[in-house]
Amino acid sequence: MKAFKLLLLALLASFGIQAQELVAGHATLTKLKNGVFEIIKEDGTKTKIDIRPNVEKHVQGKLSVIFNDCEKTRLSVFEMKIITESELIQTVKDYNNCNYTPFQPNEKEVRQAANFQGDQFKLFASIGASLNRISYFNLDDYENLTQGQIDFGLAATPGFTGSLQGNLYFTVELSAAFSGDTDFENSPFNTNFKKNSYRVSLGAEYHFNKNGAFQPLIGVGAGLVRDHYKGNYGIYRLKQTEGSFFWMPKAGILFSLDDKKSLGLIVSYIPEYEDDLTFINYDLEEVPLIIDTHYFNAGLYFYF
Repeated sequence: MKAFKLLLLALLASFGIQAQELVAGHATLTKLKNGVFEIIKEDGTKTKIDIRPNVEKHVQGKLSVIFNDCEKTRLSVFEMKIITESELIQTVKDYNNCNYTPFQPNEKEVRQAANFQGDQFKLFASIGASLNRISYFNLDDYENLTQGQIDFGLAATPGFTGSLQGNLYFTVELSAAFSGDTDFENSPFNTNFKKNSYRVSLGAEYHFNKNGAFQPLIGVGAGLVRDHYKGNYGIYRLKQTEGSFFWMPKAGILFSLDDKKSLGLIVSYIPEYEDDLTFINYDLEEVPLIIDTHYFNAGLYFYF
């Protein structure tokens, strides 16, 4: 029985230590357990502070928020490299003796706010056309295939570009282009096919006169294209898909509609790339087919 009473007293004593009031006043500091404290202000605002090693990394920030009506105390917490229990007690006492002036940013904070630039971005969509200059087996005899084209993308101008923000944009763009059946007389056999192309590209654009109504631009992109062919190659049915890498210079002009929306015309050029559609026929013979294409693209773009 005596041992039970001693154990009960020990538990009660331990509980008392866990909720120990260290400072009282406009702000009350209570020790919940070793390294863990709670600050409660008279207006009911409260926060828990954990100063145990490697537990919480933003103690100064939490203290600056709860002491935001005392500029002297708010600034002093950022001068403490390591916050101990005694420093926390003294900080709360200093706060309780404050004249509680409203928060005023210091000179450094004013400069940082003035220089801060958040990232900006625009979505865009376009409708246009592609002119495919097609030849076979690297010959210089070209014929044309036209495709209707739609594009969707994102153009972002990050804050880290500084004074170039609004001029320099980084883009990601998705394109889809579709054609009807087209006959070709420049291939080794009578050839007819339609071609659908799907492209994804990353690029960069430089927009001149960023604050003006008219904004000329130049840019370059690179990406991957997937071409789908369906038709006839001589006596053979053609239904094949081929992927290629491409790069694409572009230029255009935008007309600013308001702070964010723009409408304009952009043209681009994809230098020649090769689709190797060589296949095996029913007699297990290899039928060579290499298609070379130059692309000229033009689209009406809407940035929003």
